[in-house]
Amino acid sequence: MTDTFLERVKNTIEKYQMLAVKDVVLVGVSGGPDSVALLNILFLLKEKYQLNLFVVHVNHMFRGMQAQREAEFVAELAESRGLGYRIFERDVPKLIREEGLSPQEAGHRVRKQIFQQLGQEIGAQKLALGHHAEDRAETVLLHIIQGTGLEGLAGMLPVSGWTIRPLAQTYKDEIINYCKENGLTFYLDPSNKKPVYLRNKIRLELLPYLKKELNPQIVESLVKLENIAAEDNRFLDELTEKLLPGFLISSQKGKLILSTVKLNGEHLALQRRILRKVYNVMRPEEQGLSFNHVERLLELCQAAKGAKQLNLPRAIVVKKNYDYLEFLDEEVHSPEKTEGFTILWEIPGRVELHKHITFNAFYTSTKPIVFKDFYQVTLDGDKIRSPLIIRQRKPGDRIKPLGMEGTKKLKDIFIDQKIAKEVRDEVPIVCCGEEIIWLPGITMHNDYKVSSNTKCYLNLELVKDEYV
Repeated sequence: MTDTFLERVKNTIEKYQMLAVKDVVLVGVSGGPDSVALLNILFLLKEKYQLNLFVVHVNHMFRGMQAQREAEFVAELAESRGLGYRIFERDVPKLIREEGLSPQEAGHRVRKQIFQQLGQEIGAQKLALGHHAEDRAETVLLHIIQGTGLEGLAGMLPVSGWTIRPLAQTYKDEIINYCKENGLTFYLDPSNKKPVYLRNKIRLELLPYLKKELNPQIVESLVKLENIAAEDNRFLDELTEKLLPGFLISSQKGKLILSTVKLNGEHLALQRRILRKVYNVMRPEEQGLSFNHVERLLELCQAAKGAKQLNLPRAIVVKKNYDYLEFLDEEVHSPEKTEGFTILWEIPGRVELHKHITFNAFYTSTKPIVFKDFYQVTLDGDKIRSPLIIRQRKPGDRIKPLGMEGTKKLKDIFIDQKIAKEVRDEVPIVCCGEEIIWLPGITMHNDYKVSSNTKCYLNLELVKDEYV
């Protein structure tokens, strides 16, 4: 059985391209049979892939001396193989009390933070964990019971980001047999045998019942569902990421502003994904928003005029202003007024407002380009001299909007366009000398429009490269 088991693990590693030559691999080892078997298999493959293995263990301080003995066991396990290792102690019970988390949530958060920090410190390309097929099936059932969408069904994949799970296509009894046949000592956590927590109830009661009474292949069926959901979710997530910049009015460190007018015009499924994506952009280390949080955000999008606010997990505040949602990271946001900016723009040419917004200028001499919105405009190039100036608004600023004879205050234009006060200082204003000639996304100066006498066409565009 050992050879067959080992070959299946090797095949899984190759199928999902989990390892590359000379990878630095951080291996999470609890001391249980799954992680002990994982470490042993990776050690056997160490020479083939020229791996640099590094062991990490987290003592959650739940079980006193038992937990201490497990930590010492893992240290001996690493030392006996000549591997580097780190043992961490974290007061998870205190975190549970202070933040009202479940033991599973608190433990997951602590481990994830430690793995990320240590991985960066040692330059690890991979994080190897010992999850197996039953773990994956349990996770799918857990998410269904708690209430989930497509994303929750794709919970514990063989490869997810930098995390690899070489045992993902094996089973618990196989792993224990592998350990016994190879003389591998391991510890069993007695709390896993108590049907106190929901995951334990699923493992000890629900999954065995489903397997015995309804479907002997229930684990395989749930893993298949997970794989299908993962493929669908991956496609939809990539699509959402491509579409997101079109919904953003402004983006800067610690603040994203979303157009509710555009969002409300989309299918409900896309609305939910856009809102989740915005939160994930600001809090990529978190698991994401719950269904209830997303529904409250949707209600905020539909809310009538007036200041409204919603507090999301991990210090993200969402404010509704006019037709905009402002996502604010309270950990990095400063209440002080945004610093002013003035940038010289040599034309033709490109210039960055910041790394996410670029201005581009180019001439054409045949005919004007017809653009679909005011993020791209064609002006009479004969009337414009270089350099242009990109700056922040000033008190008393005015422009003669396209199609009008007289000038209008920028303040009034912003009000008409329902641009929130918090955003107005972030709107870039393009000037030729002292005269405002273009408000990207809003309008351009009427006197600079092309005419039958125009011989040189100046094309200006604002390009949103990505978001923070």
